[in-house]
Amino acid sequence: MSILQGRVAVVTGASSGIGEACAIEFVNKGAKVVLAARRQERLDTLVKKIEGMGGEAMAVVTDVTDEADIENLMASGAEQFGSIDVLINNAGIAENTPVAETSLEHWHKVIDTNLTSAFLCAKHAWPHFMNGGHGRIVNIGSISAKVPRSECPSYTASKFGLQGLTHALAVDGRDHNIAVSIFHPGIVATEIMPGSVKLPDNFAASPEEIAEVIVHMCDMPDYLNFYEALVVQNKLPFLGRG
Repeated sequence: MSILQGRVAVVTGASSGIGEACAIEFVNKGAKVVLAARRQERLDTLVKKIEGMGGEAMAVVTDVTDEADIENLMASGAEQFGSIDVLINNAGIAENTPVAETSLEHWHKVIDTNLTSAFLCAKHAWPHFMNGGHGRIVNIGSISAKVPRSECPSYTASKFGLQGLTHALAVDGRDHNIAVSIFHPGIVATEIMPGSVKLPDNFAASPEEIAEVIVHMCDMPDYLNFYEALVVQNKLPFLGRG
């Protein structure tokens, strides 16, 4: 039996792509899911789909850059299902803007969505983890946290920052049975990166393929932390010249 059986997973950015696929995969493992995103209609559709599978889900419309929304998300999930056991910080912005064209407003938007939101979610999930005696966070990073692509300083900084936040929280969580890790996807065919869906089928990963890895990182004993994972296409010139 999966350790996730009966546990409660909060997934941000759950209305599409990797987040939606993670929610379904958690339910396949027997978990209950709290779905967070800004689009009510999409969330409601996903809840109905999960309930049709025989699973349990609830939707909480959430702006992950708003601390009051995040606090409400965690409180609502715990009230409905009795605990918060897993957090997937998936919500984010993928963008390319050259440094000379990056306004301060744009910089803050990307950092707040990709990095600050993960901090806020961790902050407000932490007390629930402490109450339950265990917890697990997987932050969704990027291959750009390893090797940046050109002309996206805001995105790159946000993902490098997320790597640092993950490391800090992993250290802080050790004494409380809280495992914090990071997953770096390569190219995934999702709405957040619309160009990727035009790539050959054997190049871009599907959200479902990525979700299987993320949920696997959560499906292990509480005393273990699958600290970091990276999924990269064989043909992507990440490991050297190509």
